[in-house]
Amino acid sequence: MHLSLQYTGFLHEDCDDTVVELSKLSISGPELEVTIVENVHESERLTTAREFVLRRCNQTEPILFDECYPDTVLKNCHKIGEGVYGEVYLWKARDGRARVMKVVPIAGSTKVNGEHQKDFHEVISEIVIAMELSALRAPIADIENHLDEGKDIASLDLHSIENATDCFNEVLAVRCVYGSYPSRLLDLWDLFDECKGSENDNPAVLPADQQFLVLELANAGQDLESYQFTNAEQAHALFMQVAFALAVGEEAFQFEHRDLHWGNVLIAPTEQKYATFVLRGRSYRVPRRGVAATIIDYSLSRAALPVAGDRVALYNDLGRDEELFAAVGDKQFDVYRSMREHTGNDWKVFEPYTNILWLEYVADKMITALRYKRVNTKVHKHYIAKLKGIKDRILTHRSAVQFVLTDDEF
Repeated sequence: MHLSLQYTGFLHEDCDDTVVELSKLSISGPELEVTIVENVHESERLTTAREFVLRRCNQTEPILFDECYPDTVLKNCHKIGEGVYGEVYLWKARDGRARVMKVVPIAGSTKVNGEHQKDFHEVISEIVIAMELSALRAPIADIENHLDEGKDIASLDLHSIENATDCFNEVLAVRCVYGSYPSRLLDLWDLFDECKGSENDNPAVLPADQQFLVLELANAGQDLESYQFTNAEQAHALFMQVAFALAVGEEAFQFEHRDLHWGNVLIAPTEQKYATFVLRGRSYRVPRRGVAATIIDYSLSRAALPVAGDRVALYNDLGRDEELFAAVGDKQFDVYRSMREHTGNDWKVFEPYTNILWLEYVADKMITALRYKRVNTKVHKHYIAKLKGIKDRILTHRSAVQFVLTDDEF
């Protein structure tokens, strides 16, 4: 089978010849006006961060929130989570597919949950990284169909496909909207607050001209913290899916997640026997053992994307957030400080060892904190031992790529 798919991701659709100073599109302070310099052969004008975000949304102007998401469309919806950034809803859209809707107020003067809203230049990084990682899934279905037909992996001609995985969250749509928060979502916010208690401000306090970024994402299941595994064999399989996904991200985009705590690894039950990865042009199959991993939330992530024959970095300057490194009480906060040490507090540089730090954290959680149904079986004890072995030696690797390609004992 010959796969000629040459998908180049979202960024490249209309930016092949664009000279973009994307390094300035990190969180670098509102005092810096972010500009994107278009190809001088096409235009002399400067594109603002707002225009860039709208272009990623396939829009020229924000859409009225109630028109984009009327109450009739949101009837099969409920709030499932929240963060300082905003609210998260689970929504069954018109196509019948369940999807997660992340609603983030942006570019306004009203504080949200005690924090200043992010401006357009501060959300570009997360949007573009999410789209590019999502696009890595494009060849996977064809590859798996080939293998499901009983054909040998050696007979699969990957052609120009160098890196691919479906373990990053699928982006279904990104929209920029404005206006009052929809009444249906406000009702759902109140219900969540009554049943579970909310730590966020009620979105009703936002002004009628408020702008929002809405990310529609595939529903990828429960997070690692809340999921109950059958035994550690499943956890080990999940760990290897995460490790291979990070390796693919490193090779494709010099990707570092930089915030892979156990709330950002999702698990969904699956009957699929294997997860398929393409790394450096070679395919790999990793057992699923009944669980499918998805990595989410790239708000602190770093990636370098090919633009105009060069690589330009998208990143969040974590050095500006002293509170991030002052927190204590969980291993997660130790990882932030370890990342700062290994990057030298220069968050623009590619330092894949940060992915190793998070993989060691994930292995630790799997050994010490996850919930298992069958802990007294030989299988469980065997795979706990394998996870302990991984935890003990993974910090000797320099990257996720090095780990998955050279560690013979996992």
